[in-house]
Amino acid sequence: MNSTFLDNDKLIKYFIVLTTFMLCITRLSMALGQITFALSTIIFLVFYFKNKATLDTSYFNGYFLAIGVFILSLVPSILTSHNPVESLQAISLGVFYRSLIFAGILIVINKKEQIITMLTIFIAVTSIDCLVVLAQVLLGMSAVNRGWGFGSNVLTIAGIMTMLLPILCVFILDHRFDERLRKVSMFGFVSVIIGLLANKSRGAWLTCLALCPIVSWEYIKRDSKKLTVFALLIVSFFGFIALNPTYNQRFRSITNTTTDISNADRIWSWKSTKNMITDNPILGVGFDQFRPVYIAKYKFPQEGQNLVHTHNNFLQILAETGIVGLVGLIYMLGYFLWRSFKDYFKNKNPYDLLICSTIIGYLIIFGQIEYTLDNSSGMRMFWFLIASLLKLKYFEEQE
Repeated sequence: MNSTFLDNDKLIKYFIVLTTFMLCITRLSMALGQITFALSTIIFLVFYFKNKATLDTSYFNGYFLAIGVFILSLVPSILTSHNPVESLQAISLGVFYRSLIFAGILIVINKKEQIITMLTIFIAVTSIDCLVVLAQVLLGMSAVNRGWGFGSNVLTIAGIMTMLLPILCVFILDHRFDERLRKVSMFGFVSVIIGLLANKSRGAWLTCLALCPIVSWEYIKRDSKKLTVFALLIVSFFGFIALNPTYNQRFRSITNTTTDISNADRIWSWKSTKNMITDNPILGVGFDQFRPVYIAKYKFPQEGQNLVHTHNNFLQILAETGIVGLVGLIYMLGYFLWRSFKDYFKNKNPYDLLICSTIIGYLIIFGQIEYTLDNSSGMRMFWFLIASLLKLKYFEEQE
């Protein structure tokens, strides 16, 4: 292979271009996104093995170990799986493979400006994605009057918006962020609000309403103008909901577990999952094997959608991988949150604050009503955002 191609600066450039393009294209074309992701992963591995002897990853090793513990905790479930090959493929090509973007960014990227450029492009494209959600509703492209954006389903874009909106709030409010990033975040903030309303995900509404005030509070509590603007935004949101009959009914249906099919079927599937967990408490039924086991043995006749998963991260992991897998998941989440909470209260940096909000929002709160851990594009974006924030924190500490 040409030595020029293997030059570190070239490898870094290729990785940045391919990874950014993958993040922008993956919801428009899953096939092209997968190809681009494979190429960026190859570039990352070439860079890693070429520079392995001189790389210092000590700052990030705890995070790598936490992810490794979670992945290894899924492996024993292969022993109880009805289809061990499928379970092994799902662990290796799903969970492990998707997490490589996290390692790639932390190991390959060597300049703060590179992360800022990637984030700026990602926010701009995702903002357009959110506006497409509105266009789909206005053009009557959805039978349920809910937009889904560039691709996949309505809950995928909803999950992405729950990650992004708290991040945009802090990017706008914290003056230490690059001016380009703050400007595109203003556009993104408006776009995501529009997307949330057009998408009509109640889980996304609740997640953002819970997290945005928390991440913004330190910035607005001593500034009367910012506090007033934030209060007006909250009042406007609830005012829009209250005055629009469709949205009013949608918001009220959050607690309806009888006539609302979406809610009721989730409850029935959770009851089925409880029985599955009781029968297979230690190793579960096998990773990625929930649906065939559920349909064959545990599904209640009242659940009419033949759901493909539990719509809950923790129940899904517990059902498929048992207590062993759940402990691995809790360890991974606990380590990330513990590190960030500890560092945030020590020096009040925005990066740890946003790492916490992204994990809590996407995997914990929104993860109560959707199985986000198995969403291909969503998890790649999740790992990209967590790695970017962690790398920005690292750069700032080095400076």
